[in-house]
Amino acid sequence: MLAISGLTIFVIGMNIHLQMQNPYWAAFLILMTGIVASSRLEMEAHTPKELFLGLLIGILPQLLFLFLWL
Repeated sequence: MLAISGLTIFVIGMNIHLQMQNPYWAAFLILMTGIVASSRLEMEAHTPKELFLGLLIGILPQLLFLFLWL
C-alpha cells in the first residue's frame, strides 16, 4: 500500500506540474490501489488498520514534497 499510494500521488502531482490533461494514469493507479488493498485483505496478510496506516505513510511524504516542486 505504501508503494502504490506513493506512486499514485506522484503521478497525480506530475500531471499537475506538467499541465497534462491525461487522467488515465491517475485513474488506473487509483484502481490499482484498490486492487492491492482488497487483495491484501483477501489473503489475510494485513488488517484494515495496517492498510490504512500504509496508505497514509505512502501519501504524506508525497503531499509534503508536492508543495516543494509545484
